[in-house]
Amino acid sequence: MEPLVEEFSAIKGDFRAKNHSLLDYTNNTFDRDYVEFNVRISNLEEGMQVFVDRSFENISSIRHSLDLLDRFQSILQSESLKSELDSKLG
Repeated sequence: MEPLVEEFSAIKGDFRAKNHSLLDYTNNTFDRDYVEFNVRISNLEEGMQVFVDRSFENISSIRHSLDLLDRFQSILQSESLKSELDSKLG
C-alpha cells in the first residue's frame, strides 16, 4: 500500500505545484491540468483495486477476511472501490 500512498502524494504535489490562478477565466491551463489530475487519480484507483483484490486472494480465514474488509471500507472513499468491496460481501 505504501507505493500507492507515495504515488498519491506525488500526484497531489504535482498539481499543487502548478499554482493556478483560478480567477483568470481566460487561461484554461487549470482545466487541462485538472483533467490530467483526474486521469492520474483514476489510474491510481485501478492500482488500489488490484491491491485490494490481491489482499483478498491470500486470506486464510473468514475472520481475517472480515477484518480486512472492515479496514478497507473505513479508509477507501472512492465509489468504484466501495462497490468492489461491497461485491466481496455478497
